[in-house]
Amino acid sequence: MRARSKTAEGESGFTLLEIIAVILITAVLGALLFQYFGQSFTHSSAPIERLQDALQLQQVMENITEDYERSAKTSAFLEGSLKNSIGMEGTDQDNAYGQYHVVQNRFIKFTAGSEAASTGADPKDILKVRIRNELDETIAVLFTVQ
Repeated sequence: MRARSKTAEGESGFTLLEIIAVILITAVLGALLFQYFGQSFTHSSAPIERLQDALQLQQVMENITEDYERSAKTSAFLEGSLKNSIGMEGTDQDNAYGQYHVVQNRFIKFTAGSEAASTGADPKDILKVRIRNELDETIAVLFTVQ
């Protein structure tokens, strides 16, 4: 006579040991995949945040340019109103234009193909404005008398 197994005929399934082994293998593979892809998951929003900061800086410069476009575009306007509204060099600003750091806000002239600082005797026809955000991205624009 044949010996019968502990399970009845026609009954099949997994043992507890097999189920525990599958769970353990799955956990190890999951941990390895997280180590491999983890940085991609946690830093996936960084490019979007950088783009938003760059767009905010662009919006600030557009606000300054819009103020210039609506003005009389004279030397007096550049020297007085626009230059003062932008702020002093080396300062952080949070005004109607937006939030930014003023890198340059000065009158310049071009001599022999290079930029030079404008002195008191020179006509104040070109205002150079360079601003930056917290990520050290900068935008520079030249405003001229028309």
